[in-house]
Amino acid sequence: MGKAVNVLVAVIGLAAIFLHRTEADEIEHNLVWTIPSGGAGEYAAWAAAHPFQLNYAAGGAYDSITFDFKTGEQDIAAVTKEDFDSCTTTDPIWIFSEAINYAPGYAGTYYFTCTFAGHCTKGQKIAITWANSTAPAPAPCPSSTATTSSALPLKFRSKRVKN
Repeated sequence: MGKAVNVLVAVIGLAAIFLHRTEADEIEHNLVWTIPSGGAGEYAAWAAAHPFQLNYAAGGAYDSITFDFKTGEQDIAAVTKEDFDSCTTTDPIWIFSEAINYAPGYAGTYYFTCTFAGHCTKGQKIAITWANSTAPAPAPCPSSTATTSSALPLKFRSKRVKN
């Protein structure tokens, strides 16, 4: 009986390791960064439907996003929430003029926009929340202008990456 209990404990332990490993898989999101035809609601709806996770305790797994755009036609800037809300792009936290893959070092909400004249006010901005994987992901934000992802003219691709 003692051996059976030990085997059962070992099996449960291995199952927990494998299940935990599955949770630690990374997801890479690829976003074609452009002015959305339906306004900022398109980006808000997509971000709300795709929770991003950080799990550095499980082998450094994290979700990332690639902002994909043609150099010279767009840029990507990280801004404060206040600048995001007001579409102020004169003093970004950082800015890239080429496509980048981004994953933060800390959980929280990160705000991105394009600094080209008029792009932010036309909806080219997105707020993405990364949560620690041990904490529940934030609830999606309701958006009156949100559309379903199948109706979006933008390209969003996500893929799971095994560690």
